[in-house]
Amino acid sequence: MTNPPDSSQSIRSARTSTARIRVRPVLAAVLLAALLTACGSPAVPTGAGSSAMPTSPGSSAGSGVGDGTVPSPPDRTVSGLRDDTRHVTRKTTTGTRPRMVKRCTPRVRKVKHTSTSGTGRRKRTRTWYTNDSYQDCKKVQQGTTSYTRVVRQARWCVELDNVGGNSTEDDIWYEVESAVYHRATELKEGAKLSFTPLRRGC
Repeated sequence: MTNPPDSSQSIRSARTSTARIRVRPVLAAVLLAALLTACGSPAVPTGAGSSAMPTSPGSSAGSGVGDGTVPSPPDRTVSGLRDDTRHVTRKTTTGTRPRMVKRCTPRVRKVKHTSTSGTGRRKRTRTWYTNDSYQDCKKVQQGTTSYTRVVRQARWCVELDNVGGNSTEDDIWYEVESAVYHRATELKEGAKLSFTPLRRGC
């Protein structure tokens, strides 16, 4: 059966319209993507689950703690103007304690011995004892003995004024090594002096 000419033309027009309808959404999507790229849309981070977190000033990043390093301790050296020196002498006293000596007492104990001879019905066991002498020793107190007991250790101290350049930090005592003490005694009062103290106070 042959279709009339007007029917074929109608079918071609319908197919052309359908193709145009299918192309239009694809073209619109391509134009939208190009527009977003031109406007500089934010890039999506690569890697699943990755997120950019701001680093706070107090975080461990860049603080020297996360990489295993420990901040160096502050300098213990003090400086100021030499004021006074002090030498505290060593003080001892004599004490007494028990004098322990070893005292032994001779004692005797019996030791059992056995021997077997023969076999079967003729087997015989002989038993006898011997005396074993030994010394029973222990420590006992015998009077007292004297010894020297240290009551106070020797100390060397230096007094500073204007510690660290602060005019209110005056008359501050520091316990120092004997070498620092002897170096301070050779300086005049008010001379500049720096050292590393053992502790504050004297």
